[in-house]
Amino acid sequence: MTGIDLDVDILVIGGGVVGCAILRELARYDARVALLEQYPDVCEGTSKANSAIVHTGFDARPGTLEARLLAEARLLWPEVIAHLHIPYLQTGALMVALNEQEQATIAEEIIPKAEANGVRLEPLGRAEILEAAPYVNERIVGGVLVEGEGVIDPFWTTRAYCEHALLNGAQLFLGERVTAIEVEARRLLVRTESGKRFSASLVVNAAGLWADEVARLAGDTSFRLTPRKGEFLITEEDHGVAQIVLPVPSEVSKGILVTPIVFGGVLLGPTAEDVSDKRDLATTVAGQQRIRAGVARLVPAMATASTVRQFAGLRAVSSTGDYIIRPSTVSERLIHVAGIRSTGLSASPAIGRYVGRLVSETLELPLRTSYREALPEPLSGAAQEDGEVVCLCRSITRGEILAALRSTLPPRTLDGLKRRTGAMLGECQGNLCLPRLIELFQQELGRDPWSLEKHAPGSRLLAARPASLESTPAYSGERPDGQQ
Repeated sequence: MTGIDLDVDILVIGGGVVGCAILRELARYDARVALLEQYPDVCEGTSKANSAIVHTGFDARPGTLEARLLAEARLLWPEVIAHLHIPYLQTGALMVALNEQEQATIAEEIIPKAEANGVRLEPLGRAEILEAAPYVNERIVGGVLVEGEGVIDPFWTTRAYCEHALLNGAQLFLGERVTAIEVEARRLLVRTESGKRFSASLVVNAAGLWADEVARLAGDTSFRLTPRKGEFLITEEDHGVAQIVLPVPSEVSKGILVTPIVFGGVLLGPTAEDVSDKRDLATTVAGQQRIRAGVARLVPAMATASTVRQFAGLRAVSSTGDYIIRPSTVSERLIHVAGIRSTGLSASPAIGRYVGRLVSETLELPLRTSYREALPEPLSGAAQEDGEVVCLCRSITRGEILAALRSTLPPRTLDGLKRRTGAMLGECQGNLCLPRLIELFQQELGRDPWSLEKHAPGSRLLAARPASLESTPAYSGERPDGQQ
């Protein structure tokens, strides 16, 4: 086709955990598949700012598509984790009741709903909980154990989905924001802000919070998404917390949680605030105060824990009240995957499988005969290079940094490197290792330090190149006093 930069069978819009899970599943079929992501890396939207919990779906509304796919995902996760070598801890979760009314809610609402969703909860008395989890508020009256809940690395998961798809022939285009969609009888033409034109037999709209706006580009106004902001705090103090600790949920939110992080530390939050701006990622004093107040009800010692990071994420609230996974109202060749809320990470393997079946039926696609079921076993960075420690807080070596920079999907930004290695996630948040990391970016990828960005376009750490630094030598790792 004249003027087309790429012609494919299936084009996925959106490189979050759901979009990448879909890309991985579509790579099973004998088709040309590609993904467009507006940011310079995958996992840049809702997927990078969630609780990182693999949720059983025990409290999903029975009968919904969300509940159905969460149930299917429970069966798929063991294989996904094994094949993609994803860091995962099955910690279980404790939901605790602080009064008789909350205890009644657990007995009359939570447990029956869990049973309807095929999840067994184990009721526990006050003494049992405090013996197993002495860090929990001693004022509790009881609770339940959700044994199947666990925590995962959402960055690794999203990237592994994408890398597995690339291994099986899929293509990835980063920094390509979709600006127009033309719907024809048997093709869709997608234009991006950079001026590129993509032609596809079928387009999957998995643009997360922006999926309703992508739909409108094609003339479909059948659903609307509004942002709900959740603020989080990260602490390096664990106070013995080894399980997810949950409050009794409300109609709006699962509440403020205390969650172990799979790669170290504890996550506190999130809040739940409906906002109007889909770019509002600001953290607030009021939000942090709400987190600490919520945490104090569950694990009192955590209420005064020192924190190393605060951040906010936006999740999509659908006008339909359920997942939207269906053909568009304008064409069966445009499939929407929207309104996935905060359970997208947990349901992602099943969402990918569901969309794969839908797409293959529409296009009558056969399975690929040469599909590779698993990623190669990752090698430790230290095994590939020397063990010089670059990130002191997390003991990340030069070899691990180089392995990420030389990987199938290398980072383009400093945050991308952070999410691949754990560097800059510790107590100093990169203040000690940043110069060395910038130098390695320059050496391995030829990136000019002055143009290197933290995450999104325009987030450069250095605003200009002072004339006095034009001839500054590369950072050597030595301090002015000669010490290392």
